[in-house]
Amino acid sequence: MTMLSTPAEELRSRVAGDVHLPGDDGYDEATLSWNRLYQHRPAIIGLPASVADVVELVRFASAHGLAIGVQTTGHGPVLPVDGGMLIKTGRIGSLEIDPVAQTAKVGAGLTWGPVLTAAQDHGLTPLLGSSTGVGAVGYTLGGGFGWLGRRYGMASDSVRSFDVVTTDGRLLTVSADEHADLFWALRGGGAGSIAVVTSMEISLYPVTTAYAGNLYYPAESAGEVMRRWREWTATAPAELTSSVVLMNYPPFDEVPEQLRGQSFVLVRGCHSGSDGERALAFWREWKTPLMDMWGEIPFTQADTISNDPTE
Repeated sequence: MTMLSTPAEELRSRVAGDVHLPGDDGYDEATLSWNRLYQHRPAIIGLPASVADVVELVRFASAHGLAIGVQTTGHGPVLPVDGGMLIKTGRIGSLEIDPVAQTAKVGAGLTWGPVLTAAQDHGLTPLLGSSTGVGAVGYTLGGGFGWLGRRYGMASDSVRSFDVVTTDGRLLTVSADEHADLFWALRGGGAGSIAVVTSMEISLYPVTTAYAGNLYYPAESAGEVMRRWREWTATAPAELTSSVVLMNYPPFDEVPEQLRGQSFVLVRGCHSGSDGERALAFWREWKTPLMDMWGEIPFTQADTISNDPTE
């Protein structure tokens, strides 16, 4: 028995979600992050089913002197949560789209996938990153620069308000007009010890298609590709966000045969304007790539640009 066993039983009676201590069924699974470089060993884990549960968990942690870590998917943990309380927000999945105001109210447990799908039903998109499997709130709290970044800016700059639970268990809505200092601190600095974000209201943007993809060149041409990319981006329109990628594909059966065990330099990007194909002529008229995978896509397929691993 741990010193938190009896207080934890009292906490369980006050929350609709789950509470786990070390040794409990479900504890080991709940400690996992998507990023396996980090292994959490908290003294207690809370899986809130509602905002009211978050309030109870935060008040409990404060009363028992426990540091708090918050995680949705765990793609980008900074430090493992050891000896404190880990709050997993995955069950707080509320979502409201206002197509007239072009906004979305996004619960802390949502990844970008359902937000993008719902927004695209109205011809709109959020400023997501390269993978729809990443938690929307966590991504945004960290700043968030995605494939529409040069046109519309950082995800954190598109936040209109946050609903938060402060470290003393108060519920606040923070914005440029209310608790402006806290709002400023949350946009790009992460929540950390400031507050637990339970939802955010964000702006949406009128993008439904893009001209996007990857050009593959031999790895040994990386130097000249990078120099040409520098020249290309010097005058690129705001609708184009791009990168150069040095990619080493492992010799695994799951990798397509033409890529397996080989290295390439990739010109990767997304053009959300009307003349994306013309922008790529800069490359296609230079040297024929080994593979040309740029083309028009519905923005619901934004994941295919980077093809980030999902497991």
